Formats: sequence, C-alpha cells, structure tokens
Amino acid sequence: MKKFDQWRAARHTRNSSYREALDALPAGLEAYWRHSAPHEYQGIRTDAFFFVRAAEGLLTFFDVVTRSGKPCALPSEAADSVWHAWLRWNPVALDYFCIERFGRRIPHIERAGLASGALLNTYTACHTLCGKLPRKPRLPPLFRLDARLRMRGGHGYWRRKGAILYARVGTQGWRLGQASPHPELTAGALYVAGLADRQVLAAELGRRRQGQDGGGGSCGGDAGLAFADGDCEAGGDGGGDGGGGDGGSSCGSSCGGGCGGGGD
Repeated sequence: MKKFDQWRAARHTRNSSYREALDALPAGLEAYWRHSAPHEYQGIRTDAFFFVRAAEGLLTFFDVVTRSGKPCALPSEAADSVWHAWLRWNPVALDYFCIERFGRRIPHIERAGLASGALLNTYTACHTLCGKLPRKPRLPPLFRLDARLRMRGGHGYWRRKGAILYARVGTQGWRLGQASPHPELTAGALYVAGLADRQVLAAELGRRRQGQDGGGGSCGGDAGLAFADGDCEAGGDGGGDGGGGDGGSSCGSSCGGGCGGGGD
C-alpha cells in the first residue's frame, strides 16, 4: 500500500500544474508534517498521496491570494494542515519559498481575523485562476479538496440545484449532519460578484419562497448531495467523491473557511 501511495503521489505531481513548486518543497517538510499533523488534526491520513494533494491545495491557495490581492479564506483543512506544519517547522523557509514562487510573503491569518467576504474572494479568484468565470455556481478543485481526500472534520462543499451547500466532512468524504447554502456563497452574492446569472438568482429566490432550502441557517439542512461535474481541475489523480450523511455536527465558528491569507 505504501508503494502504491508513493506511485500515486509521484503520478499526481507529474500531472500537476504546480509540479515545479511541488518538486521545490523543502526536504523534511513532509516528514515533519507526517509526524506533527495527527496531533492537531485527529484522524488525518498521512500517506504520500494525501500530502501531495494537500500541499498542492496550499500552493493553489497561495496563488489565489497573490492574484486576488484581497483577504482570502482557505476552504480546506487538509491544505491548512501543511501550512500549519510548515509554520511550526521553518517559518523563514516558508516566507522565502512564497517570495520566490509567488512574489510575496503570504501571512497566515487566523479565522477570527478574516473579514466577511474572504471566502467569496477565494471562490472568485479560483475561477479567475481557471481562466473562466461561470454563469452558474461551480466548485473549484480547492473547494472540493477536503471531501475528495476524506479529511475528517474538513470543509465540505456541494452543488445542488444551482446552490452551493456546506457541511463538515466525515471520514468517508460524506457530510457530517445537515448541509445548507453557505451564507457567503449564495446566488445573490455570486450574482453581485459576476459569477451567476439572473436565472440562477431567480431560481434560488423561488426555492426560498417555496421553503425548499431546508434549515435556512448558515449551516443546517439538506441531504443527498453530490459533487458537481465538469469543474476546472489542476490536473492529476483524483480521490474519492462524497455523498450522504455521517452523523451530526455544526459548522462551528469557521463556517466554511479556516485560516486565511491577507491581501496588500
């Protein structure tokens, strides 16, 4: 199994648009992450394939922050696990890497310090990075990472009937408890940002009038969710996609985004 994971990791790296940056990750980071991450993230997988996918997600986020120029929230606990490990292990090397690869130092901002709209900034910049702005809600790979990697307690995003729904992720890539439209990624917010058309907005308003959105809070109420197909990909080997339910949990204070990076 270890050899298979290493083969998958190498294959994914070869096919990744961040191949050069992945190859340039400092020696020792993966080993330190493998040792330290389970103390912070209970139940996290520590195989080579998981690390490469999580590291690629972090590199994507660094790219997103640089291109956005605005505060951005990181929608992946898997990617954040690599960031936290790197900060503990060698923060100077991290700053040097970001300056060399992305042209600037990227500060780590705790979730409490992120202004509202940081997650929408990330979502918008992800689509800009893909080179296309959709007229209907679509999920960038970074928003699907935790569920694909089955990151226990991670951030899960799904698309259903044109709405983007959120819930925490269980060990099988399934949602924990109920899911509902994320308050920062509603059709109205996406319409204002130029990421959804009038038809999507009208459809969401119609569902609300008919009481079809479930719990109605920032994080509660729906089922039978599936990942969107045809979204832009960074390339490489995919993980498992998620579906049904896995127990109960609230979204907590992060509500879909963990730590973040700041714009200038």
